[in-house]
Amino acid sequence: MRLSIFLPLAVLLFVAGNMGDASATSGSVALHAEPPVLERTLFSKPSHTLTITGSCPQGSDIVLKIVSPNRNYRLNKAGKGLGFVWLPVGHAEIRDIPGMYAILSSAKISNILSPTGQEEAGLTPGFEEVYKRCEVRFEKDPPPGAVAGLRREYISGLIRIFKEGGLYQNLEGAVSIEGHQFTASLVHPAGAPLGEYAIFCYAVRDGKASLLCQNKFLVTSSGLADWLATKARTDPAVYGVFAALMAVAVGLLVGVVFGRGAGH
Repeated sequence: MRLSIFLPLAVLLFVAGNMGDASATSGSVALHAEPPVLERTLFSKPSHTLTITGSCPQGSDIVLKIVSPNRNYRLNKAGKGLGFVWLPVGHAEIRDIPGMYAILSSAKISNILSPTGQEEAGLTPGFEEVYKRCEVRFEKDPPPGAVAGLRREYISGLIRIFKEGGLYQNLEGAVSIEGHQFTASLVHPAGAPLGEYAIFCYAVRDGKASLLCQNKFLVTSSGLADWLATKARTDPAVYGVFAALMAVAVGLLVGVVFGRGAGH
């Protein structure tokens, strides 16, 4: 995939295992994902809803972290050239970054965890854990003093794109607790990566977060949707041509339909 980042304000994205049991247990703690498999077809809805339920210790808040498989994204950084024209001024690749990352909590995280506690558990609302886990490779080595700033600039631009597409979520108050049970709903966009997703469940009490248990769910595709998804990863040129042809076909179909309607 290749992206163009118009910094500091405009950012544009060009979209170029075996499952286990549906529940995971750790002692007396259970975590369920329903459905355990999300299947996409060419005519799937723009998003699916995944329901996550489980048990929790009394008096604790719950934080869920959902992380997709990692992906690599190529980026173009654009800046003003000749004083008024936007031109590519830099290129980089962000490697091993989750294509979807969501944090759902029963309370505002800053009210139940200190900044240090958030960082230790990887539950920072600003997705700081993502900045640490991915790698940025520049096409041309920038000046040593500019590496850290440019690295964060590229990653923050990509995260901003993901947030706009619903791929990166931070939903405080999205987990409801009744007695010893909790429930949460995750909206999973069609643009999220295929593959196996990890769900981490944390209990927070007295300012401390502990990992209760974890589980997983699978996102698959079938038919033409599977072929397109494969081509988007392995042969972007073929995918682009096919996508353009589909767009033309849809445009012609709309023209015929409205043309007939105008004739009556």
